[in-house]
Amino acid sequence: MLDRERWLRLSPHLDRALEMDAAARSAWIEVLRESDAGLAADLELLLAEERLAGQRNFLAGESPVAPFSGSLAGQTIGVYTLIAPLGQGGMGSVWRARRSDGRFDGEVAVKLLNAELVGRTGEGRFRREGNILARLTHPNIAHLIDAGVSPGGQPFLALERVEGENIDVYCDSRRLGIEARLRLFLDVLEAVAHAHAHLIVHRDVKPSNVLVSQDGRVKLLDFGIAKLLEEETGSGAMTALTRDGGRALSPAYAAPEQVTGAPITIATDVYSLGALLYLLLTGGMPADADESSPADLMRAIVDTVPERPSRRFSDSFGSAVERAASAEQRASTPERLQRELAGDLDTILAKALKKRPVERYATVAALAEDLRRFLEHRPIAARPDSTGYRMARFVRRHRVPVALAGLFLVAIVAGVAGTLVQSRQAHRQAAIAGQQRDFALRQRSHAEALNDLNSFLLTDAAPGGKPFSVGDLLARAEKVVDSEGAATPAGSDLDVEMLIAIGMQYSDQDQVAKAQELLSRAYRLARQRPEIETRARAACALARTVSRAGNFAQAERLVAKGLELLPEEPQFVLDRVFCLRRGGDVARDAEDPEASLESVLAARKLLAESHLGSAILDMGLALELAESYRIAGRNREADRAFALAAERLEAVGRGDSETAATLYNNWALTVRSMGNPLAAEKLFRRAIEIDSQDATLDSSSPAKLTNFGITLNDLNRFEEARIYAERACDLAHRRGDDVAEVPAQFLRARLQIHFGELASAAQVLTALGARIEALFPAGHPFRAMFESTAGLLAQARRETERAGEAQNRAIAMIEASPQGQPYLPFLLIRRSELYLAQGRPVPARTDAARAVDLLRASSEQGTHSHLIGRAELTLGRALAAVGAPAEAHAAFVAALADLEPTLGADHSDTRAARELALGTGGPATSL
Repeated sequence: MLDRERWLRLSPHLDRALEMDAAARSAWIEVLRESDAGLAADLELLLAEERLAGQRNFLAGESPVAPFSGSLAGQTIGVYTLIAPLGQGGMGSVWRARRSDGRFDGEVAVKLLNAELVGRTGEGRFRREGNILARLTHPNIAHLIDAGVSPGGQPFLALERVEGENIDVYCDSRRLGIEARLRLFLDVLEAVAHAHAHLIVHRDVKPSNVLVSQDGRVKLLDFGIAKLLEEETGSGAMTALTRDGGRALSPAYAAPEQVTGAPITIATDVYSLGALLYLLLTGGMPADADESSPADLMRAIVDTVPERPSRRFSDSFGSAVERAASAEQRASTPERLQRELAGDLDTILAKALKKRPVERYATVAALAEDLRRFLEHRPIAARPDSTGYRMARFVRRHRVPVALAGLFLVAIVAGVAGTLVQSRQAHRQAAIAGQQRDFALRQRSHAEALNDLNSFLLTDAAPGGKPFSVGDLLARAEKVVDSEGAATPAGSDLDVEMLIAIGMQYSDQDQVAKAQELLSRAYRLARQRPEIETRARAACALARTVSRAGNFAQAERLVAKGLELLPEEPQFVLDRVFCLRRGGDVARDAEDPEASLESVLAARKLLAESHLGSAILDMGLALELAESYRIAGRNREADRAFALAAERLEAVGRGDSETAATLYNNWALTVRSMGNPLAAEKLFRRAIEIDSQDATLDSSSPAKLTNFGITLNDLNRFEEARIYAERACDLAHRRGDDVAEVPAQFLRARLQIHFGELASAAQVLTALGARIEALFPAGHPFRAMFESTAGLLAQARRETERAGEAQNRAIAMIEASPQGQPYLPFLLIRRSELYLAQGRPVPARTDAARAVDLLRASSEQGTHSHLIGRAELTLGRALAAVGAPAEAHAAFVAALADLEPTLGADHSDTRAARELALGTGGPATSL
């Protein structure tokens, strides 16, 4: 039997011998025998045993303890009873298990060491894994519950059982955009950084080791192949631990040093994290090679520079079908993804995936910081590879040929280089100076021409103080431009700029057809002009009106064309900002909130870095950012952005403008969506006051009046709500705005039901049903809301069965409608109230509990919502009716916490919640 010292001496020679064919091996052993006969004899003995094992098919069958053997189910390992297999990894199998000694009630995941690893090093490694995991306590890391060895010698770990999907599957199945994926990935980085702070390297970061729960929480699994940094030898020698760990790693995510046997450091995890992020952003792997060919895969990992992420969505990469499918999983298009990934994200991933560890991010925290900088539109720390960097890399790879070639080149060009460089620099500087001078002169001419036009419109166009409408003034401005066009010097772009200015004003006045006429004309003229900024602005301005006419694809192409025309030079910054803002407009029209947000944030970042902003421009961008957040459903961010935009609007003296009225209306919609009618009421009122400075409501819009009326109804201010509902219906009818009239009529019918005017409500609903049928397709939420309102009318008439059928139809329609999900909790509360009125508390509890769950899942943490409060109040009443007083009391307390700040202390629902929480009973709620 070999002792430890002889084995350590023999092992390297055995490895080498096993790699040789029979003839080469015999010759090599004879040479070895001459220097060490004993070593050669031991080697021949082991080789003979290896041949005998091969003849007997040793280890050709399954391992003695198969990871998924059904025979293990029901067995006890330590104090845990195995229930069913969950999976298998490089080190062992994982089982769902339950503690069997009564001290712990929940389920755990028990990890068993594969039988092949039991022996001299396997059990030690497993105990080491337990010690490592015990040091990791982080919300994003699956924590260790217990560790031990079974009576049969089976080492095991009892781990937190994590329910979730692989992070890539989670992101793709929910069509998460780039920003959402990055924010999720930051949780992964935080977990790995925590492990690094404890001197632990994961060494096997891959999608199956990063799970995401249904509520979006990240859990990092399996630090089983981790290795303490302080125990690294730094030699790169392959120890037993490294060899075992090497078997467990996933080649596609392995860093170059892992496949070459170099030392493992935290930079190894940085590389694997970069590979995982590459997959999340592009759907592909940085080392694109056939995993079935180890040589090709190793060559790709060690030598091949990964393709830039943005290029994976270009026309030159893969098929159009594959690109479109991958982009669809990211809620985008290949063209938009190519733009989004280009630049900073390309640079960040290139740095994380450097072949040499010293060139990667020094820490995971540094990688996380650059991603946060990207998300916040700040400059990142990493820099793209420069020409000098690439040349330096080339020189390092080919030092001798480059040195010889360099000496030869120096000898040839030394005499003329200085003169040539100086001449070229002089020509370049002269050309740049000339371009900038011409650009400045054009901008000055534009400003003077537009100032003259504005002066004419404000003074000369209305002699004797004769009043003019905005439309009259724009028509006169158009006439002036037509007259001056004939006198404009050939090749000048002044007429184009003035047409753009007037066309944009028509667009702001909702005269889309007239705006498109003028901007199309400007675009045709601009294409004949040499000035690239004029052509770009004309294209982007036209895109806005084209999108409002419903042609979103053409509008996107026009914006892209405008941006392509503009170089990334300082003098074109404002033109790029103009085009990015129009891109945001187009995306909002196309109901693509993420793309809209992307364009506006890019414009803000560009403006901030250029220091060319003005108070007016900053105000406009702040308003567009707030609106983009609102449409994206990011209400808390929208609320803050609207507050900032309002401050800037007031600061530039436009607090009573039409823009201000729109701002306050949309801000109010945001606050109401967050569930706070009390705060929304003040904002809606401000918007209508600005619109109605002539003391009438006719200058406002039906939509604003309806929004205000709905909010007043929520606050139980029914008489006042009726005034705005009637005005909204009348105004929409006079303007022929059928779409705006529908929600106004809904509000009118609800108020008539409240006041007991049931015959009038029935007439309104009959007419409204016909109008909805004609205007809106099947599946539109208005159809479900019509059924629900009809159910309220039936309930008021004490037609209980008909009321229930109507509410059931409404909920079924909403559940089948992709657009209807935000309405579902509201309708569930209505049906729950109906069940309570019918004396059916069990289904009432079910509906109310479901409404609470849906509302809490969709609301932002730290915000209060009157709908959540009403759902809790209804749930409390149902719980009290089924004999669960403690649970009912908790629901009443929760209801009060949400109702008081959003409806006020004197609202009937707030008073009811307060009285019921104190155990004194209270009046019924009113929805």
